Amino acid sequence: MRDERKPAAVFSVAEMLCDEIVARGWTTEDVARRMNTGRPFANDLFIIDLIMTVQDDGLLIDDITFDGLSAALGVSNWYFRNIDAAWRKWPDCRQMFVPPDSIFSLLSKEAASPGPPNASPQASPKEE
Repeated sequence: MRDERKPAAVFSVAEMLCDEIVARGWTTEDVARRMNTGRPFANDLFIIDLIMTVQDDGLLIDDITFDGLSAALGVSNWYFRNIDAAWRKWPDCRQMFVPPDSIFSLLSKEAASPGPPNASPQASPKEE
Protein backbone atom coordinates (compact mmCIF):
# COMPACT_ATOMS: atom_id res chain seq x y z
CA MET A 1 0.00 0.00 0.00
CA ARG A 2 1.33 3.37 -0.98
CA ASP A 3 1.33 6.29 1.46
CA GLU A 4 -0.77 9.25 0.44
CA ARG A 5 1.28 12.37 -0.16
CA LYS A 6 0.34 15.41 1.87
CA PRO A 7 0.23 18.74 0.01
CA ALA A 8 2.32 21.66 1.24
CA ALA A 9 -0.73 23.92 0.96
CA VAL A 10 -4.35 23.79 -0.12
CA PHE A 11 -6.40 26.73 -1.27
CA SER A 12 -10.05 27.55 -0.76
CA VAL A 13 -12.64 27.96 -3.48
CA ALA A 14 -12.74 31.62 -2.41
CA GLU A 15 -9.07 32.18 -3.16
CA MET A 16 -9.20 30.49 -6.55
CA LEU A 17 -12.41 32.33 -7.44
CA CYS A 18 -10.84 35.62 -6.36
CA ASP A 19 -7.86 34.99 -8.65
CA GLU A 20 -10.26 34.45 -11.57
CA ILE A 21 -12.29 37.56 -10.71
CA VAL A 22 -9.20 39.76 -10.50
CA ALA A 23 -7.67 38.35 -13.70
CA ARG A 24 -10.88 39.07 -15.62
CA GLY A 25 -11.47 42.52 -14.09
CA TRP A 26 -14.82 41.34 -12.70
CA THR A 27 -16.64 41.64 -9.39
CA THR A 28 -18.72 39.10 -7.51
CA GLU A 29 -21.75 40.57 -9.30
CA ASP A 30 -20.27 39.69 -12.69
CA VAL A 31 -19.82 36.08 -11.60
CA ALA A 32 -23.36 35.87 -10.20
CA ARG A 33 -24.87 37.29 -13.41
CA ARG A 34 -23.03 34.70 -15.53
CA MET A 35 -23.92 31.68 -13.40
CA ASN A 36 -27.35 31.06 -14.99
CA THR A 37 -28.48 28.78 -12.16
CA GLY A 38 -32.19 29.46 -12.49
CA ARG A 39 -32.22 30.99 -9.01
CA PRO A 40 -32.88 34.69 -8.50
CA PHE A 41 -29.80 36.83 -9.17
CA ALA A 42 -29.81 38.12 -5.57
CA ASN A 43 -29.51 34.55 -4.29
CA ASP A 44 -26.51 33.82 -6.50
CA LEU A 45 -24.82 37.08 -5.49
CA PHE A 46 -25.42 36.30 -1.82
CA ILE A 47 -23.97 32.80 -2.25
CA ILE A 48 -20.86 34.10 -4.04
CA ASP A 49 -20.33 36.72 -1.32
CA LEU A 50 -20.71 34.00 1.33
CA ILE A 51 -18.16 31.79 -0.39
CA MET A 52 -15.74 34.73 -0.55
CA THR A 53 -16.10 35.71 3.10
CA VAL A 54 -16.90 32.50 5.04
CA GLN A 55 -14.27 29.82 4.74
CA ASP A 56 -15.53 27.22 7.14
CA ASP A 57 -16.19 23.49 6.98
CA GLY A 58 -19.83 24.20 7.82
CA LEU A 59 -20.34 26.17 4.59
CA LEU A 60 -21.26 23.55 2.02
CA ILE A 61 -21.37 24.50 -1.64
CA ASP A 62 -24.26 22.89 -3.50
CA ASP A 63 -24.19 21.29 -6.95
CA ILE A 64 -26.14 24.18 -8.50
CA THR A 65 -23.48 26.64 -7.34
CA PHE A 66 -20.60 24.48 -8.58
CA ASP A 67 -22.36 24.14 -11.94
CA GLY A 68 -22.97 27.90 -12.04
CA LEU A 69 -19.33 28.69 -11.29
CA SER A 70 -18.26 26.36 -14.07
CA ALA A 71 -20.67 28.08 -16.50
CA ALA A 72 -19.63 31.58 -15.42
CA LEU A 73 -15.92 30.94 -15.75
CA GLY A 74 -15.88 28.42 -18.59
CA VAL A 75 -14.00 25.81 -16.59
CA SER A 76 -14.58 22.12 -16.02
CA ASN A 77 -17.50 21.20 -13.81
CA TRP A 78 -15.00 19.50 -11.50
CA TYR A 79 -12.50 22.36 -11.20
CA PHE A 80 -13.99 24.01 -8.11
CA ARG A 81 -15.29 20.70 -6.72
CA ASN A 82 -11.74 19.32 -6.65
CA ILE A 83 -10.38 22.47 -5.04
CA ASP A 84 -13.09 22.28 -2.37
CA ALA A 85 -12.47 18.56 -1.77
CA ALA A 86 -8.73 19.11 -1.21
CA TRP A 87 -9.39 22.07 1.09
CA ARG A 88 -11.76 19.97 3.20
CA LYS A 89 -9.47 16.91 3.26
CA TRP A 90 -6.35 18.73 4.47
CA PRO A 91 -7.43 21.30 7.11
CA ASP A 92 -3.91 21.56 8.56
CA CYS A 93 -2.56 22.62 5.13
CA ARG A 94 -4.96 25.52 4.60
CA GLN A 95 -3.72 29.00 3.91
CA MET A 96 -5.41 32.05 5.40
CA PHE A 97 -7.21 34.09 2.75
CA VAL A 98 -8.88 37.48 3.00
CA PRO A 99 -10.47 38.70 -0.24
CA PRO A 100 -9.74 42.27 -1.33
CA ASP A 101 -12.66 44.71 -1.15
CA SER A 102 -12.21 45.50 -4.84
CA ILE A 103 -13.80 42.21 -5.93
CA PHE A 104 -17.12 42.95 -4.24
CA SER A 105 -19.74 44.73 -6.29
CA LEU A 106 -21.40 47.93 -5.18
CA LEU A 107 -24.56 45.88 -4.57
CA SER A 108 -22.64 43.62 -2.19
CA LYS A 109 -21.11 46.55 -0.34
CA GLU A 110 -24.48 48.30 0.01
CA ALA A 111 -26.14 45.13 1.26
CA ALA A 112 -23.41 44.66 3.86
CA SER A 113 -23.54 48.20 5.21
CA PRO A 114 -25.56 48.77 8.38
CA GLY A 115 -27.44 51.76 7.01
CA PRO A 116 -27.20 54.92 4.95
CA PRO A 117 -23.96 56.91 5.30
CA ASN A 118 -23.95 59.51 8.05
CA ALA A 119 -27.06 57.99 9.59
CA SER A 120 -27.46 58.79 13.22
CA PRO A 121 -29.68 56.97 15.70
CA GLN A 122 -33.08 58.50 16.37
CA ALA A 123 -32.96 60.83 19.32
CA SER A 124 -35.27 59.71 22.04
CA PRO A 125 -37.85 62.21 23.25
CA LYS A 126 -36.85 64.00 26.41
CA GLU A 127 -38.95 63.54 29.48
CA GLU A 128 -40.43 66.67 30.98
